[in-house]
Amino acid sequence: MGKFSILILTIGIPGSGKTSWVKEYKSTHPLVHIVSTDDIREDLFGTRVCIPAQNQTVYEEARKRVKAIMANPSDEDMKGIGPEIIVVSTNVDFMEWIKYKELGPSIIIAKIFEVEPEEAWGRQQGRPPSLVVPFEILLKKWGEYTKNKRFLPHIFNMII
Repeated sequence: MGKFSILILTIGIPGSGKTSWVKEYKSTHPLVHIVSTDDIREDLFGTRVCIPAQNQTVYEEARKRVKAIMANPSDEDMKGIGPEIIVVSTNVDFMEWIKYKELGPSIIIAKIFEVEPEEAWGRQQGRPPSLVVPFEILLKKWGEYTKNKRFLPHIFNMII
């Protein structure tokens, strides 16, 4: 494993700005490793459309990729303190947070995107129709997040 690893989980409902933030962050932090569940979904199933029956496979693959980066840091990673990894996903389930923590990063950070369902719904309206998450799903994910956010300080080293 590298000298030191930083793992950042994005936490927010679809349409809350996670992917936009990661793109901006990557532009100023070019060595950061991005593990995106949307990209994994496309790699494995040929589409970015979220099909709930595929979620477990997608989440397992995301953790596998994080573990591989931590186990085999690049030469560029080792010039600094070690790998910095961002997992771009909704990440509202505290059991998933625990699974990432169990991978053993030196620091695990929650980057919160606390955007209410109505605003997230509006932000999605420019997306292709197949990628618009139904409002009732946004409400469900929001409910999961609000129920689980009390666990954030017990799992993460930092919450931003």
